[in-house]
Amino acid sequence: MHPSVSVVTIVKGRVRQLTNLVSSLEQATHKPAELIVVWMAPPCSESLLTSPCFPIRHKFVAHDALPIPKARNKGFQACENEHVVYMDVDCLCPEDFFSHVLEVMHPERVVTSRILYLPTLPEAVNYPVLLEEALPCPNDSQRFWQDDPHFEAFNTFWFAMLQSDFTRIGGFDEQYEGFGVSDIDFAARCESAGMTLYTLPDKILHQFHPRVDPPINHLSDIVNNARLYFERWGQYPLQHWLHEFAREGLINSDYASQGLKVRRLPSGEEIQAHMTRRPY
Repeated sequence: MHPSVSVVTIVKGRVRQLTNLVSSLEQATHKPAELIVVWMAPPCSESLLTSPCFPIRHKFVAHDALPIPKARNKGFQACENEHVVYMDVDCLCPEDFFSHVLEVMHPERVVTSRILYLPTLPEAVNYPVLLEEALPCPNDSQRFWQDDPHFEAFNTFWFAMLQSDFTRIGGFDEQYEGFGVSDIDFAARCESAGMTLYTLPDKILHQFHPRVDPPINHLSDIVNNARLYFERWGQYPLQHWLHEFAREGLINSDYASQGLKVRRLPSGEEIQAHMTRRPY
């Protein structure tokens, strides 16, 4: 008999993806005991979404938009169960997903798995059919090992851990604001606290949405958060993005020795030119 499990997700605008996520959870053989949905912006019509299979508990922001780290922490704090699975709103899972996750959840362990990417936003959720359409990200192929993976394989598309472990490491650091880096800091603190990472063979599907690559639309957030990370850990995260920012003249190229500085902000035309429909 598996224990009860809570699922947490955060939402800002992608309500179609949320509806698909709920449909995916409803098809699970071992269904979650609850779904916590943290809305990062004011309520909308989908903020009353319900399910006949499990309670959906909606959490709202009181005034301003809710930053990502604070939204994730709010979701974990609302959970009524010790076993918690965090899922990005873009995620879709196989039917036996929760049974497999709960079999390997232990104290001081974080569970994750490979992510495959869908080239379109699904009209309906049929995991076996969608799995045939999903694509792997080439850069992920060397990051995942079944035995003793490193935390560089961690990402926050989805992960599972005990509520007590999440509380022990302090959750997500709310000094990180806006987009980027807080998940990398969370992984570093998990590793520093003696947590281990376990990768399941299950494949989670990531629903398509257009994006900016590299995310120059979040330049200021990424630079500010990267500086904070450097202060904490002595190295800069997201080097591939920083190199691209430097190549385009958005930041100084000598940031490794002289500190990270914004040289200019991108124009609207530049941001539009970086929009991509590539799924990963």
